[in-house]
Amino acid sequence: MSTLGQRLYRLRKDKKLARDALGSKIGVSKTSVKNWEDDENPPKFEHLQAMAEFFGCSIEYLTDGIGDGDNFKVVKRKPVKYVPVLNYTQAGEFCEYHDDAITDEFEPVSIEYSDRVYWVVIEGSSMQPDFYENDLVLIDPDAQPNPSDFVLALKSGEKKSIFKRYRPKGFDEETKEEFYHLVPSNPDYPIIDSRFVEFTVCGVAVEHRKKLR
Repeated sequence: MSTLGQRLYRLRKDKKLARDALGSKIGVSKTSVKNWEDDENPPKFEHLQAMAEFFGCSIEYLTDGIGDGDNFKVVKRKPVKYVPVLNYTQAGEFCEYHDDAITDEFEPVSIEYSDRVYWVVIEGSSMQPDFYENDLVLIDPDAQPNPSDFVLALKSGEKKSIFKRYRPKGFDEETKEEFYHLVPSNPDYPIIDSRFVEFTVCGVAVEHRKKLR
């Protein structure tokens, strides 16, 4: 089984690059490249990402390998960018004021998403078994909700957002106005009815990430 350093050396040689040339392309010194190829001081995630994008392979190939010698497989990966990770309170403030999110945490997403997407950390048990606490959900504030979409919403006068399934219910017989439900996955929690609780949809969930262990 080849090492990270051996795979990196082969990829660099296939590109006919000197160590300093590779280093300049990913923002490190040739000494760093040498250390990596010697399997010393392993590269940080951002450098693995930069090399994977440059060589057109996966980060997993660099770190773990997929075969040896002439049989290795290079997997083309789409470029990624990093967007904020927010808790329910931060997301609620972002939804209401549309300011830049204040956070020290960022997670990668495909560049195909807009620059306004952000991750939200699920809190509580109201969306089990579909979503569990500490799962990450990617929210697109520019997407329009469709029936059965999962949405992030903000109750009128509150700072903390809520995450529920979106369900249009038609028109109220008395007011003749449309109304909507925010439905929890867990039946032990109440449905929120827009006729009695005003809310604003902040965005639609477009990706779900969870830990298996």
